Amino acid sequence: MYLCSKSILSASEKIYTPSVVPPGFDLVKTSKGVTLYQKNTEYVQVVDLSQGASVKLLNGDITDAGNNQGAYGGDDPQMRRQTLNQAWLNLYSSNPNAFCITNGQFFSTNSQPATNLAFPVKVNGKVISDGYAGESEYPTEKLMLEINSDRADITPFNGKISLYSSSAPNLIVGLKENADKFMYKELGRTFVGVKDSDSNGTYETILIFNSTAATQAHATETLRSFGADKVIMLDGGGSTQLICQGESYITSTRTIPQMLGVVSAP
Repeated sequence: MYLCSKSILSASEKIYTPSVVPPGFDLVKTSKGVTLYQKNTEYVQVVDLSQGASVKLLNGDITDAGNNQGAYGGDDPQMRRQTLNQAWLNLYSSNPNAFCITNGQFFSTNSQPATNLAFPVKVNGKVISDGYAGESEYPTEKLMLEINSDRADITPFNGKISLYSSSAPNLIVGLKENADKFMYKELGRTFVGVKDSDSNGTYETILIFNSTAATQAHATETLRSFGADKVIMLDGGGSTQLICQGESYITSTRTIPQMLGVVSAP
């Protein structure tokens, strides 16, 4: 369903509209608990977990388990890289309410068809990768996005203790907004924010920013303008891609091993 911000909707059509929509952003797509906004080549997804929408951590098939080779004593598996379109089709086939899919974790670009993730990822209660980048890379600049069914948070990542003590069933590790990843260059960017929409102390809204060209400061500023209380940087550059309801909005020829999938509420 394609809608614009001036569409006249029937009573049965319910759009989730955040309390803050920055000037210049137009509504592109919506479904229960999720909305996609666009401003030029920038896109922001608003995902309301309290309405039953969800963010899925997805990855390609594991071709080498990398047993006990991870940065924190766990595994460092190789995951098969695939096009985002392939990943979208897989997501949609198992989730008819699939809304969008985008790139996620930092990864090594030196090997394919399979590769390793830089930082840890936990899916449905299981740490599937400790990553290969331990304290030698960005030792004080890592954060983790913790995702529960009805809430999320972005918290400091302090290595093995943080990874294995988190109660969140799903988490992904990234970097602080000002970690030096070509900080001032306008590159493809994928950032995530969390927001406490009702000011009750719980972050029930996840915001996902994608752009073909933005500085780190601009990506952060955009998420803050949507009300993000905390921000984390995920992989970007040539990996930045976005598909929503089968339509490509940001394209890349780069294959990727790990993705974020957004699913609307039933």
